[in-house]
Amino acid sequence: MIIFDENRPAVAEDLELPSGFEVNEDELRINLITVKVYSKNKVKDEHIEPLDQFAKQLTDHVALAHCDVVVTFYTELNEDILERLLMGKFKMKYDEIPLSQLRHLNQN
Repeated sequence: MIIFDENRPAVAEDLELPSGFEVNEDELRINLITVKVYSKNKVKDEHIEPLDQFAKQLTDHVALAHCDVVVTFYTELNEDILERLLMGKFKMKYDEIPLSQLRHLNQN
C-alpha cells in the first residue's frame, strides 16, 4: 500500500466513478490523497472493502474534512514499483526525497 498526498484539489475524474455518475464540483474537497494497493494476485472481492477502510483510517487525521481519498488496486508486484512511482511523480529516487516531503501527511 502506497499513499500519496497529491497536494491539489480533487477533480471528478480522480474519483473513478461509474459511467453516467456525475459529481458537482462544489462537492469535491480541497485536496486529493491517492492510495495504491499492489498485490501479486487479484485482491479477493471480500478484501476490497476492508483494505479501502484501512487506507482511509490511516489518512483520517488529515483527510477527514478536507481530502478525497481514492484507493486503487493493482495486480502487479515487483521490486521497483515504488521507485517507478516516485520517478513518475517527483523525478526522484526514494533515497533522494527530502525528509520534509515525507512528513507531509503528519500534521505535527
